[in-house]
Amino acid sequence: EFFDIVETLWKDRGVQQSYERSNEYQLIDCAKYFLDKVAIVKQPDYTPTEQDILRCRVLTSGIFEMWFQVDKVNFHMFDVGGQRDERRKWIQCFNDVTAIIFVTACSSYNMVLREDPTKLRLRESLDLFKSIWNNRWLRTISVILFLNKQDLLAEKIKAGKHKLEDYFPEFARYQTPVEAGVVADPSEPPDVLRAKYFIRDEFLRISTASGDGKHYCYPHFTCAVDTENIKRVFNDCRDIIQRMHLRQYELL
Repeated sequence: EFFDIVETLWKDRGVQQSYERSNEYQLIDCAKYFLDKVAIVKQPDYTPTEQDILRCRVLTSGIFEMWFQVDKVNFHMFDVGGQRDERRKWIQCFNDVTAIIFVTACSSYNMVLREDPTKLRLRESLDLFKSIWNNRWLRTISVILFLNKQDLLAEKIKAGKHKLEDYFPEFARYQTPVEAGVVADPSEPPDVLRAKYFIRDEFLRISTASGDGKHYCYPHFTCAVDTENIKRVFNDCRDIIQRMHLRQYELL
């Protein structure tokens, strides 16, 4: 009965119109994916697919510590919540780290913070990145930047309902760098390519302004639900982290 009610509500024109304005309130990214699949999910023999599992999301609260091994190399990672009230807990994780993986949702350029409805999420992410990058205790720690949710960013840009320049006026003057066309997928629309590189360069502008040559920023375009993309990115990150570790102990 519950699923039938959800199906009916999701098909309602008013609900669809409300969804179109979901950037104005707090709705998780995976809502549409699962609401479109209600007819499948409600089946008694339903088994979650790999994509279903990848698209599930639980808000990170506190600190999660994990160990794992890739190609006989041991990794020790801390996952911390990005919300404002979670940040005071971070300091205990920064002792003797080799690298920081900073994840930002590129599709959040038109969305506001849960804690502060006057602040755009992407603006907050840029401010947070700047505070980490310029922290005097982290001046020698490099940052691996995950420019995440590229699939959702592309959807928004192609839909054209929420123009990036309406939220970031500087985008109107931005020109896609020449190197972007060399490495880009030929099927990627030029406006999407321009948007993703603009966001990348907003972060790089911070890192190049005050890096002092002691730490570096390594940007990667990511889509967490694309397993092949994440596999390629993680292989790159593994090599970067190993080089950082060797450099940290003056072995490289």
